[in-house]
Amino acid sequence: MSTPRELLSAIYAAAGAREWDTVASLLHDDFVLHEAEVLPFGGEWRGKDALQRCAAAMYGTWEEAKVDIHDITGGDSWAVVVLTLTMTPKGGGETFQQTVCEAGSFEDGLLKDLRIHYFDAAEVAAKA
Repeated sequence: MSTPRELLSAIYAAAGAREWDTVASLLHDDFVLHEAEVLPFGGEWRGKDALQRCAAAMYGTWEEAKVDIHDITGGDSWAVVVLTLTMTPKGGGETFQQTVCEAGSFEDGLLKDLRIHYFDAAEVAAKA
């Protein structure tokens, strides 16, 4: 695994399998995950366990949430994943979807920064 695209793909595969030790091994010591501030799980998440903690908070917000990865592309120091997030609000709300792009920057072969970009973060916040 040498390219940012390959590394981000490995991180998402490990996170999807809940292999958090593998995820942590692919994160920089100064890793930061950025979620939109308006979300119940918004803000900066720092540390090698940030993805695990944020995933728990995000999935805990919904009755059900599903991630479908469409594509991962990248260059020399960045990679971007395009996905659809399908969410069902707690309390019987209607299931809805959002297109999400997650842009990661790499340093020394490790993911250092991940920025989550929702098509409409206000809609996600309102339905949470």
